[in-house]
Amino acid sequence: MSTLRLVTVLMLGAVAAAPAQLAITQPTEKLLVLPLAVASPADSAASVATMDLARERLTALARYKVLTVPKAKICEALQASGFTCDILLAEQQASQLARSLSVNAYTTGLLSRNSASYTAKIRISEGSSGFGMVFTATGSTPQILGEAIGQRLNNIVRAAESARDCREQRSRGAALRALEAARKAIVLEPNLPAAHLCVESVYELQRMPPDSLINACRRALVGDSLNATPWNCMAQNYLTKGDTLRAMDAFYQLALTDLRNVGTVRGTAQLLLTNRQHQKCVQLVEAALRGTPGDAALTDLGIRCATEGSLWQPASDLYQARLEADTALPHDSTFLRGAIAVNQAIPDTTRLLNLSRLGARSFPRSKSFAKQLGAAYELAGKIDSAIIMYQHAYRMDTTDVSTGLLVAKTMLDHIVLDTARFNSCQRAKDTTCLRLMGTAFANRVDSVRLYLQPGTVSPDSNVRVNAAAIMLQGSSKIAQAQAYDRAYPWLDQLLNLVAPRSPADTVGPRQAIRVQTSFWFGLSSTLSLLGPYTIMTKAPASIRCDQAKDINDRIQRTKQALFLGGKVAPQVGQQMLGILAKYEANMPQVKRAFKCRNF
Repeated sequence: MSTLRLVTVLMLGAVAAAPAQLAITQPTEKLLVLPLAVASPADSAASVATMDLARERLTALARYKVLTVPKAKICEALQASGFTCDILLAEQQASQLARSLSVNAYTTGLLSRNSASYTAKIRISEGSSGFGMVFTATGSTPQILGEAIGQRLNNIVRAAESARDCREQRSRGAALRALEAARKAIVLEPNLPAAHLCVESVYELQRMPPDSLINACRRALVGDSLNATPWNCMAQNYLTKGDTLRAMDAFYQLALTDLRNVGTVRGTAQLLLTNRQHQKCVQLVEAALRGTPGDAALTDLGIRCATEGSLWQPASDLYQARLEADTALPHDSTFLRGAIAVNQAIPDTTRLLNLSRLGARSFPRSKSFAKQLGAAYELAGKIDSAIIMYQHAYRMDTTDVSTGLLVAKTMLDHIVLDTARFNSCQRAKDTTCLRLMGTAFANRVDSVRLYLQPGTVSPDSNVRVNAAAIMLQGSSKIAQAQAYDRAYPWLDQLLNLVAPRSPADTVGPRQAIRVQTSFWFGLSSTLSLLGPYTIMTKAPASIRCDQAKDINDRIQRTKQALFLGGKVAPQVGQQMLGILAKYEANMPQVKRAFKCRNF
């Protein structure tokens, strides 16, 4: 009878203890195991089968450690949102599903296959469960792979339990117990971030040096390089050490962990800009804009980073993105000028031409945009269009000497003699052909003088020197076409323009132009002298002495020019002086014959 009472008491005790035992072992952490994205659509079914098996295996192995969301509940939630049970969710969709199920830990990743096996790269995103890490598993079949993933998930769940215990002990100030719990977790999962981060927090409690904290955080990154907490820990501790460069790199990596957090991205980009980390700043902005395109403030910040760092191609791309996103910007002259300047630095002729056209169209009365469009046309090889736009800009303000010189220079640069035909006429000694070609060519060059003349009388000496250089270019071209009588007026004016201002004016750009001008003046004056000389000999008596004096003065001036400019081509200079000597020898006879007393 006493034995029966003892058995009854034991049975009642066991029944009474059962609810308490069940309450103790009931898991509080939840994990949502989802199918992985696939490298090939053909592997979609394999992904579903693999993760279904992994879910079932984890449920069996860790029944009392974690509440694995069953597939039925997943299907119910998906179908309520209009999805099928076996859909492969993107990262953002997986996060939304986890929130709807009140789960803070879920799996994402990628399944790929080669000829021999399947490979799954899995990331567990988590809140406070300690499950978060990245791992890779392989298997020759979905079944084998699912078994391997289930086993690994179970291992992570067990290790995370010790990591949570570490945090609990640390919160109580029990540093040694916390470290012991962390070591248990690390034995099970050497790269579990939660364990290493708990070690870092204990080190902080123990006032360990920054290097110890940094090393603990670096070990946490091995398990998940996209975990924001270790990067933030490293950044702060590098700042404590005074290592700004490494701190900036850590902040950069921190921002990359969550590019959808635009506020963090902007703050980090601004920090990188302040510390002249322009390349990283641009890379961060570009990465963030791929996820949130059209963010004006972020794009403007990227433009500033790129331009201050002379990263012209990224700056051009960011300007273009900004322009496409905001219809008001084509009418923003400051924005357009910035975009144009960046594309000039690359140079991207297509984009530069499009922006310049846009500027000229949006601001039709703007001289600067008209000139810019001309420059873009010139860079693109559309010379006729460039000249038309430069002329249009000059007509807007004919007092703008610099624009006039720009028109003249562009025109002269692209007025070219047909040397093949010209040389053919020379070989044939066809003087008519040569004369006609020279005259036509001189007419084209003469059309430039309208834009050049204001520069020759500018009060600014630098402008006058520029005008003189352009005049030298034009006049020498005419002389090379053997239209010496047409080149002479150009060179006569130019020689006066660059005449010495004092005996000491013998160096510098004016002297260089003066020497070249003297040579071409001596050549053109000598070889075109016969016409005026002949006219003088047949002139009426009333004016023949005046003309004779002009010829004599011209001969003397030409000689002086050849003495200075002959060094450009000494042999030619001597030949011209020889011709002049014959004219000069005739002048006393002319003086006697005409009875002139004025020279």
